Amino acid sequence: MTTNLVRPHLALLAASAISLAASSTQAEPPLRAAPPSDAEVVRRIDFLQARLDRGTAAANRWWYGWYGGWTVLTVGQGVIAIAVTDPGLRTDAAVGAVGSSLGLIPLGLAPFPARHAAADLRAVPASTPEERRTKLARGERLLRESAESEVLRRKWFNHVLCGTVSTSVGLVLALGYGRPVTGALSAVAGIALSEAQIFTMPTAAIDDWNEYRNTGGAGSVGRARRPAPEFSWFVAPFAGGAVVGGSF
Repeated sequence: MTTNLVRPHLALLAASAISLAASSTQAEPPLRAAPPSDAEVVRRIDFLQARLDRGTAAANRWWYGWYGGWTVLTVGQGVIAIAVTDPGLRTDAAVGAVGSSLGLIPLGLAPFPARHAAADLRAVPASTPEERRTKLARGERLLRESAESEVLRRKWFNHVLCGTVSTSVGLVLALGYGRPVTGALSAVAGIALSEAQIFTMPTAAIDDWNEYRNTGGAGSVGRARRPAPEFSWFVAPFAGGAVVGGSF
């Protein structure tokens, strides 16, 4: 019964991840009245590189924090499900491990360009005017894709999908295995975790892309912008009890 209920949500999560990856190729570059001079190209590249560099640390903290958190919950509950002999606790742990593993799918399948965009741009050569124009186009695409990924991950359907999956996992415990208390705890904590993951995601690339589109990077490279969330606490179900943790 658990497999039958979880399988459709695996398909939904995979489809969402594929849609996220595909959408990153559909957007327009900044409008230009005329081709920029070589000096202007250099200035824009510097702007793009600086902004992508500044977003890398927060993007990695968010991605590794949540990927690591979901992995710990999945593996930990899986080990408990194998080790314990109490039927109720084993059920709680096994279903909890399946539910936690679903949180890994969007992170593993859908790209998060802000993590590697700065390194990708830095690797592009820029020794000639032609190479610099190519690098500028690459930098614009990387910043645009980073912003699109952040926008898409915060859209309404992510909240609906996460709520549906968490509620379904809770119903499996409550109705399928007669564990209503653990089922309710699992559903509430799952929704809270998923919402925290969405709202703690860095959004600096959105601001940077909008600024670049509006000004061509004419503003100060070091201008202060909205800070990314540094740390978030969460409480999650863990084999019939709860675990408290956080994400950087």
